[in-house]
Amino acid sequence: MLVVAAALVVLVYLIINREEVRTAIVPTPTPQPTRSAAEYATSAALYRRDAEYDAAIEAYGKAITLDPANVRYYLDLIDLLNVAGQPEEALDRAEQAKVLAPEVPQVWAAVSSAHLANANRLFETGDPAGAGLQYQQAINAADEAVGLDPNTPDAYAYKAQALARLGPERYAEAMEYASLGIELAPDSPVTRRAMARLYELHGFYDNAIEEYLVALDANPSLVDMRVDLAYLYFFTGRQQQGILTLQEVLELDPANAAAYDGLGYFYFVLGQYPRAEENAYQAVQLDPDMTRAHAHLGAAYFQQSKYDTAIEELEIAVTAYEQISTANATYFNMLGQAYYYQNRCPEATPLFERVIQANPDSFAVERAQEYHELCRQQQLGAVP
Repeated sequence: MLVVAAALVVLVYLIINREEVRTAIVPTPTPQPTRSAAEYATSAALYRRDAEYDAAIEAYGKAITLDPANVRYYLDLIDLLNVAGQPEEALDRAEQAKVLAPEVPQVWAAVSSAHLANANRLFETGDPAGAGLQYQQAINAADEAVGLDPNTPDAYAYKAQALARLGPERYAEAMEYASLGIELAPDSPVTRRAMARLYELHGFYDNAIEEYLVALDANPSLVDMRVDLAYLYFFTGRQQQGILTLQEVLELDPANAAAYDGLGYFYFVLGQYPRAEENAYQAVQLDPDMTRAHAHLGAAYFQQSKYDTAIEELEIAVTAYEQISTANATYFNMLGQAYYYQNRCPEATPLFERVIQANPDSFAVERAQEYHELCRQQQLGAVP
């Protein structure tokens, strides 16, 4: 009884003095220090080094929120967004940087880079008119940078690439600016990439490869340049070297969607459709917004007569392509053919008519005309 009474006394004491007891047993947590903008920027740089682009973008965003007047954070984020394949977001940040520091030449060079990346995206998705406007804006921004400081190598590099895209008549002028960029910054990946792309447009592929190798020797972690180099290898008769180069990219960056997409495309060209499907599928999983990856995956399904899944992927690609071009006409035809094989000619016929009207090249038009006629016969009951 004495033990029970003592226990009751202790219990009553604990209830009455519960706040004091809680404080004694569970001390008040010490507030965690708030991270600074510089710490977020450092984390972002490390994330980028490790190819963790989403985390790097988020960290730069937090750095800008904490220190919105630091133009360096904007410049680093714009470059990262371009590398990560988000040119529209890069353009938004470039406009913010331009308002913040219009007197800084590097800001205008960054604006030029964002317009250039956005132009390339528009060109790829079949909007050459929109791309042309963006290329001109890239040139204008580069001129602003050079007007503020003639020793701005990146501006010359971006201007050179934009000029070259405006037509063969601008190649000589573009080469002059690319040479100026390399003269000012011979080890810069930006200036070397510009020269490589000009050589590629001229058809001097070995020279282009050499430019990439020089840049990668100075900057071995630049996986996006390795992807470009792989395409040059593959389409100059060095297919295995191209494949090995993309495999090197995946060793450095296992989540690189562009490398998986490139492997998918390479294996498709080589007629190895299951391997093409496997790699293109990985690209789509990693970057669902990559139009060409959906097109390549759909094409791999199509070649294996997997028409249901081919239609799903090709519909995504065709919807994203704003205009039919030589580069993408085959996917419009493939989608139409998949519809035909699924007895869905009312959906196929308009696609073939669009290809015929666009007239991207004789092969695509002939294929469209062939299946347009087959659809006509099928709808009349003449073709099973």
